Amino acid sequence: MKRKLFLYLTTFLCGAAIMGVEIASSRFMAPYFGSSMITWTVIIGVILVAMSLGNFIGGRLADRSDPQQRLYQLILWAAIWVALIPVVGKYLIAAVAAAAVFMFPLNPVLAGSLLACSILFAVPCLILGATSPCMIKAATSNLDNNGRVAGEIYGLSTLGSICGTFLPTFITVPLMGTDRTFYLFAGMLCALAIVNALLERSDMKRTFVALLLIVSVALSPWSVSFAFWEESLVETESVYNYLLVKESEGVRTLSTHVALGTQSMCSSKPGLTGLYYDLALLAYFFIPAGTKDEPLPVLVLGFATGTFAKLSRQFFPQARIDGVEIDPEIVRLGREYFDLTPDDAQVYIEDGRMFIQRSDKKYRVIFLDAFQDVTYPFHMATHEFFAKLAQRLADDGVLAINVNMRSQQQPDICAYLTGTLSRVFPSVMLCEHPSYYNRIIFAAKNPELQKVFSESCGSLPADHPLYDLAVKSQPGLSPAQESTYVLTDDLAAVELIGFKTLNQQISGAFREILKRVIFRLKDSIG
Repeated sequence: MKRKLFLYLTTFLCGAAIMGVEIASSRFMAPYFGSSMITWTVIIGVILVAMSLGNFIGGRLADRSDPQQRLYQLILWAAIWVALIPVVGKYLIAAVAAAAVFMFPLNPVLAGSLLACSILFAVPCLILGATSPCMIKAATSNLDNNGRVAGEIYGLSTLGSICGTFLPTFITVPLMGTDRTFYLFAGMLCALAIVNALLERSDMKRTFVALLLIVSVALSPWSVSFAFWEESLVETESVYNYLLVKESEGVRTLSTHVALGTQSMCSSKPGLTGLYYDLALLAYFFIPAGTKDEPLPVLVLGFATGTFAKLSRQFFPQARIDGVEIDPEIVRLGREYFDLTPDDAQVYIEDGRMFIQRSDKKYRVIFLDAFQDVTYPFHMATHEFFAKLAQRLADDGVLAINVNMRSQQQPDICAYLTGTLSRVFPSVMLCEHPSYYNRIIFAAKNPELQKVFSESCGSLPADHPLYDLAVKSQPGLSPAQESTYVLTDDLAAVELIGFKTLNQQISGAFREILKRVIFRLKDSIG
């Protein structure tokens, strides 16, 4: 009876380990490939294929030898593989991603994530998939109860998978990190092999050595950085994001990708940033001139560490800013590393769409700068969302949206956003500045939006700190081209629309990473 209970415990913990590895693998891949639906589809698909193959292989192994002995041998091998993921996995993913850029130039994201997932995460899931048939055979004492035993095995495995789904997301990843989440599940599997070795009094030396190594590495302060080719101030994880803080020549930046995009920046010198936040400041020139000295209620959706809020307070002291940021860890980093203070903004830790739905406050400037990793969140790009946003915008107010996914192939995400916005706002304008990669979409209830902007710029003195920016932006500011594309809550394929652009961006990023790694190796050898 005790033996059977231990088999049932093994079933439960193996189910938890499979899902634990799957959830943690998404966090392991996100700094390189993002955490979009595409990456998740690759992870789920590869692991399901691996488990299916494991079931077939496990069935044959269970018939050829002692199923219980084979079961714990498989578990030990799975434990060792899972424990090796944090040690070698980041080097391997970076190498695979770089290789995919050259081998599959048209689709490096899909090819790279597929290869990386197959090499790193499919193998332990295949091994654990092979344990199920061994468990059923080991737990079956006669043919009269084999159906009941199989049902109990699969039921307990599913319950374990449920625990393995919630444990990494809400406990181990935010409290311990992704690396130690892998070590936890590896140690748990190894402990099962040790208990079995003690019960069977066999193969104890190898299992104890494996557990000792896993525990030693897990408890050591050593770890491999996701961005191992460069120095960083902070590299951490939250429930929502991978977070990388770097500093160069007095400028600090926050990114949610190892090499792509800048979510926030802070310079020791006051003034413009040279990034898209500067273009977003043009929103204030769409406010009618007679009301600019009044307090300006401003809303920033996707607040991050407050870069736009600080610039607004610097150039437009009358701005009274509310910021909405879903990730509390980003706000904490803002206060610790980016000089964010309560005077800069009132910050709400909440999803931007949920905030809009519950708020009844009117704003004269709304800046939408929400991104999930390096992709645009679909639920903040739809007709229904913009209709709600319009209710929160004052009659003389303006909505500004940052778009960083620029593509020569049409329609791109910008065409979809402008098409959707035009169904809600009478005036939609697009700003393309020759010195900036990002584009800013401006939308308002005022049909004469461009006239207001021209009048505001015309009244600017030449010594105004934003004079050059405003003047140089005028040629690239024009009404958005008519677009028939509309995104809705029911149909908003934002990730697929931006997939080609993301391939181009990540290709360029990994080429740059490869150069840095080569130069770093050259310097270390020299």
